[in-house]
Amino acid sequence: MKRIHVLAVAALASGLQGCNTFYAEAEQPQVCLTLPTQSFTIPGGGGIVAPPGGFTASYSSPVDLGLSDVLPDFIMSGPSSDRIVHFLSFDATVSGAPGANLDILSTLQVQALGAPGSTPVTLAQYVKGTRTGVRSISLESLAPGTNLADFLASGGLTVQVSGTVSVPGGQAVPAVWSAQVSSCLYAKIHKTFQQLIDGK
Repeated sequence: MKRIHVLAVAALASGLQGCNTFYAEAEQPQVCLTLPTQSFTIPGGGGIVAPPGGFTASYSSPVDLGLSDVLPDFIMSGPSSDRIVHFLSFDATVSGAPGANLDILSTLQVQALGAPGSTPVTLAQYVKGTRTGVRSISLESLAPGTNLADFLASGGLTVQVSGTVSVPGGQAVPAVWSAQVSSCLYAKIHKTFQQLIDGK
């Protein structure tokens, strides 16, 4: 269900011509969504055993954050000057058999993708530490003040999830690594009533 908390509705009156311009301002401090299990292909993996020196590969895949399911349509459209969307966090929890973990995951990077040719924005990063048996990672935004309104398209925000995996020698190399992904964002709009009526 879509939820948006209206903080204020301001009526700005102009005494010159006796005309009124009404603005609606609304804010959603945190909206979170959980996606179906996402699978990331490991190039060269599947049906092989890592050589003595180990196996390393890079992976990369787009992930669509379907924001139209959790945010009203009037936040998803219109110029970025009228709306603000901030990325807050990214979480991934391993999917698979009992005992499955994210130990093969060496690095992970989340980037917002805009129109072809535009510069991606790095939103979150992960680098494996010394812990083992890790089943989930939780990353805070590296760009909490960046307005991603111009990155919204087709009712969502597409992010590129990429990084590297490393499998020790003698261990089986999987074809994919899979995880349930969730993300949280902040949204705010400031539009005239006419813009809302016109769907702009």
